[in-house]
Amino acid sequence: MKFQISCILSLILLSANIAPGFAKVPETPKIAFWADRGGTRDIYLMNPDGTDQVKITQHRSQNITPVWSPTGEQILFVSDRDGVWDLYLMDPDGTNVRRVFEKEAPRAEPAWSPDGKQIAYSRIIQDQRVVHTITIGEQNEERIAIGGPASWSPDGTELAFLTGWAAQKMQITLFNLRTGNRKNLFPPKAIPSWMSSRVQWSSTGEKLAFSWFHGVPLKDFVETETVYTMNRDGTGVTQIIEEAGPRATSPVWSPRGDALLYKRSVGNGSYQIFKISLDGGVPKQLTDIGWNHLGDWFDPAYALPVSPKPNLLTTTWGKVKKK
Repeated sequence: MKFQISCILSLILLSANIAPGFAKVPETPKIAFWADRGGTRDIYLMNPDGTDQVKITQHRSQNITPVWSPTGEQILFVSDRDGVWDLYLMDPDGTNVRRVFEKEAPRAEPAWSPDGKQIAYSRIIQDQRVVHTITIGEQNEERIAIGGPASWSPDGTELAFLTGWAAQKMQITLFNLRTGNRKNLFPPKAIPSWMSSRVQWSSTGEKLAFSWFHGVPLKDFVETETVYTMNRDGTGVTQIIEEAGPRATSPVWSPRGDALLYKRSVGNGSYQIFKISLDGGVPKQLTDIGWNHLGDWFDPAYALPVSPKPNLLTTTWGKVKKK
C-alpha cells in the first residue's frame, strides 16, 4: 500500500513538473519577446498592436528567446539563472519556472513541435551548432544534424534550419525526421551569403520566412540583410522589406499567416520590433524602449485545444487552421 501511494505521488509530481494543467491560457492574442530595458534581458508580452507591454520574468538573470507552446499553457525560454544558458519552462504569467533538463548543459534556440510533445534546440559541440530534439518529460537527447536554429513544419515531419555557418555560405536545409533525408533548399547553390536568424514556417506549411543578405565581402553588406518569404519548395522568393535602410531580421509569422513581425536596427545599435501586413501595408513600429528581440506570436483562436485529442495530433494542424 505504501509503495502504491509513493508511486502515485511520484507520478503527480512528475506531471506537475512537465505539463501543468492549470496554467491560464491567454484569452487574446499575445506576442512574446525579450528586451533589455534596464541592464538585464527579460521576457515581455504585448498585444499585436504593441500595447500593454508587460514584463513577466522577475529574476536577476538573463532571459531570452521565448516560444509559446501550441496550447498556450507554457512558454519555453533560455536563461542563465543556474550559471549555464539552458532551457526552462514557465506559465504565461511568468510563474512556475522549471528546468527542462535535469542535467544542465549549454542549450539555446528552442522550438516546439506542432503537437507540443517535442522540442528542437541547438547545442554548440566542438565549435559547431548542432540541432537536437527531445520528447517533453524525457531526458534522452537525439542529435539530428549540424546546423540551426531549427523550426518544425506544421505537420511535424520536417525541420528547417540553417547550414553553412562555418564557411559563410549559408543555405536553408530541410531535414525529414522520418527518413533522415535532407535537402538544401535556398539558395540553390552555396554562394557567399549570411542568414542571422531562424527560418520560420507559415502556419499552413506552404511558405517559409527568413532574413538574408548576399554580398562579398560579407561585412560590407551586413546592413542589406532583409526579410524574404518563399514557397516551401524554394520557388517564389519574395522580398518583403526593402534593402535600403537599416538591417531587418528575425521574421515571425502571424498565426493567420497574413502578417510578419521582424526586428530592425533604429540607430545607436538598438533594435525595435515592427509588424507588416503581407497585403502591402506600411510597417508599424511596436516597441520603442531599450533593445527588443523576437519572440513568438500566440493566438488562442489558432491554438491546439488545452487538452489535445489524439485524432488532432495526427492531423496536419495547418490544414485544420484553414477550415
